[in-house]
Amino acid sequence: MRRPTLPHSRFVFQFALIALLLGSLSATPQSAAGRVSIDSEDKRGNLLEIKDKRRVALLVMRSSVIDASGSDAPVIAEALAAKPKEALRHRFAYGTVARKLNSYMRKYRSMSAVYDISQADIIIYFKLVEYRRLLSGVYAYGEMFVIVNPMPDEHQPARVIWKTHKVVYAEDAIKDVVKELKRVRGER
Repeated sequence: MRRPTLPHSRFVFQFALIALLLGSLSATPQSAAGRVSIDSEDKRGNLLEIKDKRRVALLVMRSSVIDASGSDAPVIAEALAAKPKEALRHRFAYGTVARKLNSYMRKYRSMSAVYDISQADIIIYFKLVEYRRLLSGVYAYGEMFVIVNPMPDEHQPARVIWKTHKVVYAEDAIKDVVKELKRVRGER
């Protein structure tokens, strides 16, 4: 004899599964879900380390996997091994980020773009997760990382000094980075 099922039991199961997943995501530690911070008092991230650095490389790469372990090593390895020409594959996301970053660089002249990762002091890495089609627009969503790329004479390894706290719209992510750069460099 077959067990009777309710017509909405599948919906209830899916809703319970989503609620369970969202609950587990909100319970992750701040270091995994939040921005990386050098100074433990500033939980939003700290860009003071790159206050005087000028050369920046922009990378946009597609990824369908988000690392929830809290480790920045895979992100750093991807960024250092990337070829900047690959970033142009994702022209829409790249253009969204580059437009805001170029506007900042033209206005304040405190940074310049480089196209070789080995020459960059700073790597701004947007890890594209998806494109969302809402109403009449297409929006790129992902995570943004600011990585310090050490020069050969420096003894510190490459490290993430700032990252978004969740998957966000590309333009919002770069606006946050530019806002923090202005604050750290005293630009108005």
